[in-house]
Amino acid sequence: MEKVEGQNGLKIDWKEGEQAKDVPCKALGRVMSERPVYAKGLEASLGKAWCPLRGILYKGMVDNIFLFTFLQESGKQKALKGGPWMVNNNDLIVITNFDPMRTRQEYVFDTVSIWIRIFKLPLGMMNHFIRESIGNPVGEPIGVDVGDDDMAEGEYLRIQVRLNIMKPLMRGIMMKVGKIERDLWCPFEYEYLSEFCFTCGVIGHEARECSIKLKKGEKQ
Repeated sequence: MEKVEGQNGLKIDWKEGEQAKDVPCKALGRVMSERPVYAKGLEASLGKAWCPLRGILYKGMVDNIFLFTFLQESGKQKALKGGPWMVNNNDLIVITNFDPMRTRQEYVFDTVSIWIRIFKLPLGMMNHFIRESIGNPVGEPIGVDVGDDDMAEGEYLRIQVRLNIMKPLMRGIMMKVGKIERDLWCPFEYEYLSEFCFTCGVIGHEARECSIKLKKGEKQ
């Protein structure tokens, strides 16, 4: 660390990695609720899910933001790649990777990992090839649930995406199928979805709390 004194104050040159290499497995999480959240409850619910053997450590900050330390290395990956995670009464918590070079104000809590069920697909499209075509318009494709034969089981295909919760949810996708490119509507179902506003389509609040008001006679 190098200190340089100037006319406008003290400048500290802290090279990346100088102390960051000693940072244990950490992540930041923000509970998307206007109500204050108490950290003790997070330890009980999330600790068992992420690190069932050794648990987690936590530190409350501000605006329902918490710093988590994972006492199992696998716990951090589960927190970042799994979910969506809920606490208290169905409040969504968004997890992001810890970067020691960022200030609290520079962290953005806007994406979650979520599984989507896609219904009414042609059977020949219920495989991993369709993941990019459908997943990209919704979010960042992460995974797909298919068997060893590369085909989904059951009446729907499950794909995992990293979803931007600040954007309205897509309720489905219109596809062009066959040689005649007939229109086919394939509805979505989001697994373990928390509070969802049917007015604006955004996760994190219900319609009665939405700032967007419907006009008289307008349907959700």
